Amino acid sequence: MWNKMNGCEKSSKPHVVVIPYVGQGHLIPFLELTKLLASHGLIVSYISTPGNVARLQPQVDHVVKSSNPGVDIRLVSLPMPPVEDLPPGIESSETVPLHMIGILMKSSYKLAGQFEQWLEQEMKNAEDQIHNSPSPPVCIISDMFTSWVHKSGAKFGLPTVVFHTSGAFAMSVMHSFMKNTPQKNVQGDDEYFQVPNLPLDFKLRKSELPFIMRDSDANPMQSFVTDEINLSMEGSGVIFNTFYALDSLGIEHIKSLTKKPVWSIGPILPKKLFDAEGVERATHDSRGKSADISEAECLQWLDKRSPNSVVFVCFGSQSSLNKQQTEALAKGLEASQQAFIWAIKRVPEIQLPEGFEERIKDRGLIIWGWAPQLLILSHPSTGAFLSHCGWNSTLESISLGVPMITWPMYAEQPFNNKLLVEHLGIAEQICSHMDGVGDEYVVKRAVIKVLAEEEGEMMRSRAQELRKKAKMAVEKDGFSHANLQAFREYVQERHDNWVLTAQLSPK
Repeated sequence: MWNKMNGCEKSSKPHVVVIPYVGQGHLIPFLELTKLLASHGLIVSYISTPGNVARLQPQVDHVVKSSNPGVDIRLVSLPMPPVEDLPPGIESSETVPLHMIGILMKSSYKLAGQFEQWLEQEMKNAEDQIHNSPSPPVCIISDMFTSWVHKSGAKFGLPTVVFHTSGAFAMSVMHSFMKNTPQKNVQGDDEYFQVPNLPLDFKLRKSELPFIMRDSDANPMQSFVTDEINLSMEGSGVIFNTFYALDSLGIEHIKSLTKKPVWSIGPILPKKLFDAEGVERATHDSRGKSADISEAECLQWLDKRSPNSVVFVCFGSQSSLNKQQTEALAKGLEASQQAFIWAIKRVPEIQLPEGFEERIKDRGLIIWGWAPQLLILSHPSTGAFLSHCGWNSTLESISLGVPMITWPMYAEQPFNNKLLVEHLGIAEQICSHMDGVGDEYVVKRAVIKVLAEEEGEMMRSRAQELRKKAKMAVEKDGFSHANLQAFREYVQERHDNWVLTAQLSPK
């Protein structure tokens, strides 16, 4: 390394900067990426707003304290300027109604000025320490929805790499829709049409598409999302939280589209997840907010159940069901006579059917708020996951070998659903879009099928095979591990070149 060649005794680490969109489904995987990179000898600065930084700080403190000496994670707080049409103090999509999330997405560029000031100071500090182990930022890892970072990076000569919090297959489908808009040629909402320029035969109905894509000309968010996707292909490379055995079609397609490096380094999950014991119970809530149920209570309830006998129901941090949807789901779960845990987002107007909690108290556990998802999914009693198909939840379920029951809501979730149901054969769908009302009989049949019938066992067997492949991918000789090392070398080379150039430059 340069420091040995120049007689410098102190070691010097490459420094990367990550800057996610302020949604829980983005903040968490970016933090997991940060932990992973820091554990492989990189300095990582994680940029977000004050409220998000305060919430993440205890998790980072725990990681630094429990890791090997030298793990260097720096949380950087940049205040979010006021956003027109949003209440003051909004810092996360969790606190914004779904129909207003677009405003928050479009406003993230307001952080650019403060970010560039911080970046300039970091570069100056590194130059001042050129003979004392300097660590300037040498790469910026952006979100698809923080594409303004590309311009900021260019001002400082820094490459930008996009970390997608969705899978590669879903991103391939999204790119095809944005470029070809095949839905425009379809009249009825339930008429199937072909999605072009994909590496497989892929058909959809307009009713299965996210709202912004059903009538792209009428939706103001369409042009913004199209621009963000196009810009995400123009960086110096792409990182995906996925693994090749799961997502090879998407990975190869994105490579062909970008002609840039595509590093698939997932699943980015705690290593304990792949042990026989599952998740380390003492740190089960380290991937998000603290759970709204005690660890002891949750485990006590699960420990009383038979293996693969419980369905876990959760729709993530952003989605919430309306009154009709909640009632249909509740009736279906009750009629199935199967055990379940249901995590329900706290929304004042949503109530369970009268007498429901009393009737199901012996086989149902209701968690109002945030659930310890990894703890539940990793427990031997959990046999199915009824989910909105968000990529984080999807990858966790696959990595734990748990088959799914799907009700996709928005964004790329319908495409994840198609992958799970039609191409991987590890899921049963009960509803196709966020404004649909699930039929209680369909819910009942799906739960019974996945938990208690032969077809469900076949799904579980396929899911367990994918779990094995996920474990292999992140082990020393695995494909994801090799990609992580390749990215590490890419950053190291940038760092070494910067230091050598700075040492040779006259002051």
